[in-house]
Order: sequence, then structure tokens, then C-alpha cells
Amino acid sequence: MKATVKWVVCLSVWTMATGCFSLKRNAVATLPAREAEVLLDDLEAREGEWSTLGLRMESTASAMGRTGTFALNVRLAKDSVIWMSISPALGVEAARILLTPDSVQVLSKLPGARFVFQGNYTMLEEAIQAPVSFALVQDLIVGQPLMLDREIDTYVSKVQDQQYVLLTKTDRNVRKLVGTNDKNIAPDDSLSIMAKEKKAERIMGKAEQSLLVKRYWMDGKTMDPVKDVIDDLLRQRTVRVRRSDFDDTEMGRLPSTVRMTAKGPEGLFDALIYTKRRRAGRAYDFPFTIPDGFERRTEL
Repeated sequence: MKATVKWVVCLSVWTMATGCFSLKRNAVATLPAREAEVLLDDLEAREGEWSTLGLRMESTASAMGRTGTFALNVRLAKDSVIWMSISPALGVEAARILLTPDSVQVLSKLPGARFVFQGNYTMLEEAIQAPVSFALVQDLIVGQPLMLDREIDTYVSKVQDQQYVLLTKTDRNVRKLVGTNDKNIAPDDSLSIMAKEKKAERIMGKAEQSLLVKRYWMDGKTMDPVKDVIDDLLRQRTVRVRRSDFDDTEMGRLPSTVRMTAKGPEGLFDALIYTKRRRAGRAYDFPFTIPDGFERRTEL
């Protein structure tokens, strides 16, 4: 009996000791708090130098109940030209896109929809009902946070688990719309318009820019920009971007996998993008010839 009691006591002590050791071993130190300006500096410092870039990408996208898989051949001249050739699984080019900072051209080669659209970003925004710019598309391609602009927005920083979070400071209009008294919205808050219809219309008519709430997550160790959440309260749309499988490249650490979703009144758009190859610093051309007989459109 004494031997049995002794064995139980020893086993209990051993279990507690090893359990405590396991807890200590698995405990993860909390990240130290860092000012928003320091985090912004770190993000800028990790951007690699490049002048031209060529990429091979694959994407599976779904929208309005339809799903498709595409191959993308993408070429960029930094801050000046973005060129894309889009092909479905069969390999025949379906569309070509040419973007500059102030112009948008889309050449559709699909049977029954052979046309060329030539316009600007205002026209494109009206078509897709979402903010879009040359800089936004370039940042999406090279794996940088979307719409992060320290010259326009003011940010606050938070720590969440092993990640840093940058959040835009919210003004009174936003707080009234979403029904919160907190000056800073929490990282994981789900935002929707809570104000009554007439009040919401009055608020939204005052300031469009301030109705964008932006949140950015960064890995606490590598400073990789792993997630963006942008809430457009005016258009009642939320865009989420998740980046993973970061590789060390000549341009710095870049993601090989990007998941982008956009949810709004018109439904859900979901795209998974894989980067298969990157080549920086080469000489690229950006061909965009309009074949005879193609319809010319001023809207998409």
C-alpha cells in the first residue's frame, strides 16, 4: 500500500513538473510595443530595389457563381507600366491589359466579346464599384500592403499575438456610422453601418476618403505584410488580402501565395494567386496592338 501511494505521489509530482516545463517551453514571449511610425519605416526599409519585373502567375478566381483558372504573364516597369496577358487552361490568350498611372486599356479576345476598352481609373472604378489605381495593382503584384499611405492617413499600432497591426485612426464620421465610441477600432472588429438610414446618408455625403478603414498585419519577427483588411463603408465593401509562403529574393522577401477576397452588395469575389517565377532587371516590351474589327468601348 505504501509503495502504491509513493508511486502515485511520484507520478503526480513528475507530471506536474514536466507539465510546468512544457508550459515554459511552449510559452511565447509577447512582442514589445512599437510606434506606428517605426513600423511604417520598417515596411519601407524591406522594399527591394527594382526597375523592371517579369512574373509567371496562376490564379483561380470565382465571382457571381462562376469559377475559372488562368495563367498570367505579367511585366512591369516600376511606377510607369503594367502589362498582363491572361490565358485560360487551354493556353490561348483571352485578354491583354495595359496600365499606366493615368490610363487603362483592356483587349478582350473572347469569342462573342472581342472588344477594346480605353479609359481611365475613374471609369474603371465605376465599372467595378471599388477604389482602384495603378499603385494598388502594382502593390498587389509585388506583395506590398494595399493603399498604405502615410502621407494621407494617420496610423496607430497594436500587438496581436505574434503580429503587429497598423490601423488608420478613425474620425467621428466613421464612429457614428459603425456605432462605436472607441477612438481606435480593434484589429478584428467586423465593421458594418449601424446608423439609421437618413443619418448614414448624411454622414456618407460629407467625407468619402475618411470612410475607408484600413488595417495591416505584419509578422512580428520578419515584418512580412501577411494580411490587409480594407473596409469601404461608403460602398459597403470589404477587401481582404492574405500573403504566405514568403521567399528571399533579389527584391527582398516576397510572397508566393496571395489570397484576395472582396465582399460587397454585388456578392463575393475570391482569387487565389500563385507566383511561379520572378525575374527582375530584364528589358521587357509591352505589346498592345488592336486588331482590325474589334469593337471599341468606353465602359466595361
